[in-house]
Amino acid sequence: MNGNRLAASAPPLQSPERTMANARVYVCDDEMLIRMWLVEHLEDHEYVAEGFETGTELLETFAREPADLVLLDLKLPDGSGLDFLKVLKAKDPSLPVIMISAFGEVETAVAAVRAGAHHFLEKPVDLPELLLLVEQALQTQRLLGELDRYREGHRWQFSGVTLVGRSAAMRQVAELITRIGVKGTPATVLIRGESGTGKDVVARAIHARGPRQAKPFISVNCTVLPDNLVESELFGHEAGAFTDAKEAKRGLFELADGGTIFLDEIGDMPKPAQAKLLEFLETHRFRRVGGVRDITVDVHVVTATNRNLDEAVANGDFREDLFYRLDVIPIALAPLREHPEDIAPLTMHFIDTLCDEMSIPRRIVAPETVGLLEKYAWPGNARELRNVLERLLLLRDDPTIAPNHLPPEIRQAGVAREQVFVLPPDGIDLDLVEQQLIVQAMERASGNKSRAARLLGISRDTLRYRLEKYGLDSEAAPAETDSDGGLATPEEEKGHT
Repeated sequence: MNGNRLAASAPPLQSPERTMANARVYVCDDEMLIRMWLVEHLEDHEYVAEGFETGTELLETFAREPADLVLLDLKLPDGSGLDFLKVLKAKDPSLPVIMISAFGEVETAVAAVRAGAHHFLEKPVDLPELLLLVEQALQTQRLLGELDRYREGHRWQFSGVTLVGRSAAMRQVAELITRIGVKGTPATVLIRGESGTGKDVVARAIHARGPRQAKPFISVNCTVLPDNLVESELFGHEAGAFTDAKEAKRGLFELADGGTIFLDEIGDMPKPAQAKLLEFLETHRFRRVGGVRDITVDVHVVTATNRNLDEAVANGDFREDLFYRLDVIPIALAPLREHPEDIAPLTMHFIDTLCDEMSIPRRIVAPETVGLLEKYAWPGNARELRNVLERLLLLRDDPTIAPNHLPPEIRQAGVAREQVFVLPPDGIDLDLVEQQLIVQAMERASGNKSRAARLLGISRDTLRYRLEKYGLDSEAAPAETDSDGGLATPEEEKGHT
């Protein structure tokens, strides 16, 4: 995929051209009777089957016409089945291969699975078990193919940095990142959002999409810098500037010259450092601690915070003039609970990434599991989701992540949200109940119609109709930030009334 291209809308999930009933299955076994027996029974079950005596013959045919699944004997006249397995997986990593052997050693089975085998069977082969395994492997393969097409439509790639989601909020974030990159603007960016919403990913994407991508990207967490060393770390110091300054040191702003510096948790920066940062933003110059000469650098400043900076300014904890210098291009990242439609693509992205990191086969998430994940509130946002999935992959070897594998708090959250409403003996006024629920949803969503519609389980257009029907539209709270409760660009914000 082009590293600077915005992904198109996701295509609908489709079935592969070949159905499971006529899938092509290759059988490689040097025992003719076993080979013919397997081919015959596979054909009886409407598979297109072909047998091979050697691994070489198998590979030659596979190069001309790939199979959907391979049954591969461990002992072959021209080599080890494990070696041929590795060659097949190198040609097609997603190919399901079932190993067969009369030598049912645990070590051999483990080696086969580690090399990418879908399963391992002992001779004599139990036919019902084999047919069930073949069907399951092909179903898994079909689902993975569908998921690949699904994934492609819900990712934005920015030169190695991946943004994932399908909500309108995430699309707007991706579009704004692209707009910032295309214009190459040096304007400061302030990313706001709860902890774990992906502020660092957005910052890296801004750098990767822009003209500075070949230059340094330096990330600084303002919460971990000691108050007395913040200025020295950011702007450097001269030898003898303080007791331990035995030699001159370049600061992070100097090291980031030509590139981007990302100041994470900017709301926790001490007041003296805030003053020096403000001076740099206004002049593009600074002095090292203890220095007497000005240093000029070209740095794009991107900041992020999970604090309410408006309150911090009102309380005197954060400089008002610095806040306005930083908030030139604001980006608001909604908490995951407000855009649960992004949980499914995020889950698949994290599983792909984690399986690659752990060098384990790709796992499938059962639809029921995804449903429970979408009902959980995720107080730790996307970071918590990734941690839960990492723990599941580490502690379980199941090919499919089932609902019972999830932590109790996630399973119980799903049950808690399945409410049952009991009709009172005297009946109810349905219109009145509907009006009250709409008013509550609008209040909870701070007037954002998209968010309120999600709370009610209806479309935005349906909510608009209901608001007009009951004369509630005038009671809506302040103007919405965007069509889906996420980010509004500066141009769009000016257009709201």
